[in-house]
Amino acid sequence: MTWKRDAVIGLKGTTTVGVIFRDGVVIAADKRASAGTFIASKKAQKIYAIADRIVFTTSGLVADAQILVRWIQNHVRRLTIERERPPLVKEVANLTAILLHNYFRSLLPFQVHFIIAGLDTFGPHIFFLDHSGAVQEDKFMATGSGSPIAFGVLEAYYKESMVEEEAIRLVLRALRSAIRRDTATGDGIDLAVVTKEGIKFFKPSEIDAYLKDLDKVLAEG
Repeated sequence: MTWKRDAVIGLKGTTTVGVIFRDGVVIAADKRASAGTFIASKKAQKIYAIADRIVFTTSGLVADAQILVRWIQNHVRRLTIERERPPLVKEVANLTAILLHNYFRSLLPFQVHFIIAGLDTFGPHIFFLDHSGAVQEDKFMATGSGSPIAFGVLEAYYKESMVEEEAIRLVLRALRSAIRRDTATGDGIDLAVVTKEGIKFFKPSEIDAYLKDLDKVLAEG
């Protein structure tokens, strides 16, 4: 006998985007959480700090994401103390993958996808993890219902030589395209950058300024 998790209607997050640039990573997410066709929240948090230079983005069932994030945060803090060094991004990705896969094999999977992004001694990294614990590393990534739209923008305009300002404009362009075309994505944008200085979460006014700058750049061709 199996338990059909998709019969349970819960709050779900939607679209998140991340890219690597020359000196770090940029992550963005919309703020909408839906329950079926109902917009349940317009202020959903989907970007979380896991370590000094590592962040998660979440898409999927909000309750599952929150529980997993707390568990990983606590585990990473313990490992940092035991090993007396910051964790590698890949180590955090593998730790999360093991947890996800264990629950997947038990037929009670978490309904959540992650982007794990950050900077360590080997440089910037972005990993995608699905609900089964499968891990994929890439230069850019998108998750959630609006990800096909976001990927179209990322595939067309991503460059490995990008500096921070270019990377910010790209993730905002990709996410805003998803907001305009995907009804489950919307209600504003959260934005974070990870560099050797640490994690910076942007204020709404700063994001608005970048969006206005993006409009200007696109208008100029």
